[in-house]
Amino acid sequence: KAKGIRLWSLEAPHMRSFHLSWLGFFIAFTGWFAYAPLLKKTVGPNLGMTASDIANSDTANVSSTVIFRVITGILVDKLGASKVMGIILILGSIPLGLSALSTTATGIIVSRAFIGMLGSTFVPCQYWTTAFFSSNVVGTANAIAGGWGNMGGGFTNLVMPRVYNLFHFTFGLPIGTSWRAAICIPVAFLWIVAALVLYFGVDKPGSEFKLADTTHVDQVEQVTWKTAFKTKRSLALFTFNVALLMFNYACCFGVELSIDGALASYYVTQFQMDQNTSSLLGGLFGMINLFSRASGGLMSDYMSSKMGMRGRLYWQCFLFIISAATIMAFSQTYHLGGSIALLILFSFTVQAGCGSTYGIVPFVGPLMGLQSGLVGAGGSIGGALF
Repeated sequence: KAKGIRLWSLEAPHMRSFHLSWLGFFIAFTGWFAYAPLLKKTVGPNLGMTASDIANSDTANVSSTVIFRVITGILVDKLGASKVMGIILILGSIPLGLSALSTTATGIIVSRAFIGMLGSTFVPCQYWTTAFFSSNVVGTANAIAGGWGNMGGGFTNLVMPRVYNLFHFTFGLPIGTSWRAAICIPVAFLWIVAALVLYFGVDKPGSEFKLADTTHVDQVEQVTWKTAFKTKRSLALFTFNVALLMFNYACCFGVELSIDGALASYYVTQFQMDQNTSSLLGGLFGMINLFSRASGGLMSDYMSSKMGMRGRLYWQCFLFIISAATIMAFSQTYHLGGSIALLILFSFTVQAGCGSTYGIVPFVGPLMGLQSGLVGAGGSIGGALF
């Protein structure tokens, strides 16, 4: 396993796999939330969707990911991260493309439930980086890959309204045709990235790598479902630590998901913004992942080097306290400037909390795919509940 991270390198297999992991999650996140910035002002009115219909479609989009992430966690233990990532990108593009044919609120709700499978790409993303990086940098590697992937939520808020504007205002297409054409753009990019992942992806480092630390890899590969039961080793599903991390992730990534889906609509309602302006703020929230989640993982590794696992836990608690305080203050702020300032601070701390969570996940059990999937599912459960 690599003992360092060279962000600007594409060298195989370590850094190439690192960049494919976050790119796959990034484009999946873009497709997963492609509807979010268009529902309130465009898709909803065009299809006669009520506020309840829009809320139900948001819930379906997030809650279905719970099931898909658990299934994906099992699959990556069996098939490897690159194959599972590529397959999900292809399969997830199908309901996204077909959703453009919807003419009713029910069609959008059902379609978005299946589009939710794209959110499960988080599991192979984190599994992949864990397989390639040693314990001294695995928290940072997981956090950067997860954070850069999460930027897809900000990217889709920034881009999708402008793609719609291109078709509607520049090309003069009707509203219904314009949003349907806009939804098809992420589909094409899902296919492109899936091809890159399947062609160039490698699931584990080779023995020829000079800085390899293969001891941990061999131990993980020897733990199978069958041997786990036979030797009475605790499966990830039954450990208290995984359950606790699921709850933790529900309270950071789950909150982030709910805000990704609702922030643009919130600013439309609370401050009477138009679709383009509100989407900019929605994009700002997601794009802070460029450095926020990575900061959480980096600091988690640093605290571990000073205090061991206890240091990772102290950092986690600190981030949760600050993010809780800022979101409560945000909810009571009715001045636009103050709202944006608190949004930025909250965005950083809650996303850093996501990074610090996955600085802990690699150390809680033998079945990395399953435990990563379960913790990720906890985030989706939180997103649906919040």
